[in-house]
Amino acid sequence: MNIIMAGIDYTMAGIDIREKFSFTKSCQQTIYECIKKNKAVLGAVIVSTCNRTEIYLSCVPGYSENPFALLCQYAGINFKDYALLHRVRAGEEVFRHLCQLACGAKSQIWGEDQIISQVKDSLAFARENQATDSYLEVLFRTAITAAKRIKTEIKFSQADNSVALKTLTVLNRQPIRPHKVLVIGNGEVGRLVAHTLVANGYAVTMTLRQYKHGQVQVPAGVAVIDYADRYRHMAEFDAVVSATLSPHFTIEKDKLAGLPQVPRVMIDLAVPRDIDVSIQELANVALYDIDTIGRDTITENHTKQMAEINKIIDKYLNDFLKWKKYKELASL
Repeated sequence: MNIIMAGIDYTMAGIDIREKFSFTKSCQQTIYECIKKNKAVLGAVIVSTCNRTEIYLSCVPGYSENPFALLCQYAGINFKDYALLHRVRAGEEVFRHLCQLACGAKSQIWGEDQIISQVKDSLAFARENQATDSYLEVLFRTAITAAKRIKTEIKFSQADNSVALKTLTVLNRQPIRPHKVLVIGNGEVGRLVAHTLVANGYAVTMTLRQYKHGQVQVPAGVAVIDYADRYRHMAEFDAVVSATLSPHFTIEKDKLAGLPQVPRVMIDLAVPRDIDVSIQELANVALYDIDTIGRDTITENHTKQMAEINKIIDKYLNDFLKWKKYKELASL
């Protein structure tokens, strides 16, 4: 077994750099097709979230190519520009990192709930593209199982464990508390934010694209407008939260010109970013991004919890190594 991984994340690069590595599904498909032509690589999984982009490789024994260099090559990115902004891991360290990642212990928001689903979806997409091998399949499945147990047994602080709650905190702390909030984006994060805000007394409206009306489950108590009409209704809101996968801005500064009122709080949860950063130049507008709202200090409690997390990981690492040994003996 020769498993190596490399990635770029929020601890090494700001959002302006990370968004260059926020690969769409079609881009990931292209990368997988290139990887499958490399005879030294037996399997691959790409994990791409707002906090990080990572690539996991299962390779032939002795192969030692930098996975991040390969990722840049296949994605058409100049590796030299980012050579100092990534980390490479190998062997058992890969498993430990993936377990910590999947349970939210590597997230900007301590114990983040969405990451475990994102890791599962990354494995499923790699499988769909016939890019995985048995080592990566078992590595990821075992790490996900470990993460589920960690989430069950370790009581992460409920004040820190989701982007939705961080968004709520930002709005609650405004000098003048907003009331009417527009949520742009009806994916998992957008729906979770809308549900959380409604539950805490905010009047929430969500955008839906015309072709998706009737196809998306809108949280109870949330009103709906068509995405194409968002600027026409913009002056009605005190705050905007945008969380889409769009490669284009959902809010542009020039489109706000002439409005009688502009929302005074704008929260951008997307990578690449949804909201034109020049909007913060407007008077009385506060703009937050995923780095701003997710900035955490590792507290003494987090350190204690990490020790508990690692004890659980030890058990599942042992399980994975036993499976590996059995597989390799069986192949002799």
